[in-house]
Amino acid sequence: MKITEKSKRGVIFGGILILLIILYIMILEPLMKYERRMREDIALKEALLNRHKTILEGRADVEARSRRARKLIEKAKNRIFFAKTQALAAAQLQSVIQNIAKKYDVTIKSMNIKKAEKTEGYSTISLQFVTYSSIRGLVDFLYELETEPRFINIISFTIKSEIIREASRLDSTFVVGALAEVES
Repeated sequence: MKITEKSKRGVIFGGILILLIILYIMILEPLMKYERRMREDIALKEALLNRHKTILEGRADVEARSRRARKLIEKAKNRIFFAKTQALAAAQLQSVIQNIAKKYDVTIKSMNIKKAEKTEGYSTISLQFVTYSSIRGLVDFLYELETEPRFINIISFTIKSEIIREASRLDSTFVVGALAEVES
């Protein structure tokens, strides 16, 4: 059989074409798949890196909010009473009230410690006391109680007035409460 020039070219061209197809299937297609996977992996890692950068940029804001929250907690802790027992916390509250009363010439006739209530790690201590004073002294006493650095809550308050000769006297009954952190 005689192979013509045209047939030779066809066989050579077909062989080259088959070789190119095999080269594409065996080498180029896996390389392109690998490159595509690498690009996808790089894109995912860049997205993750950008997310981490965003978190790190927001870190300063989170730290500032954390510092503000710590300061608020510290301020709140400074406003409550700390004692080993509830009785000592009540005594501290009693002392604060008596000091304020002395300042404004308010006489405390009697003082009773009410039962303390426990709420979420803190105790609520309450005192009931009866006073007599002038109107001005009572107003100043109330103002001082409200502006006391430690949080003192006036739970109830009643006034009974009497006019004695030229001066007027107010008899008052208070129930006040405060938060305390008790060790035991």
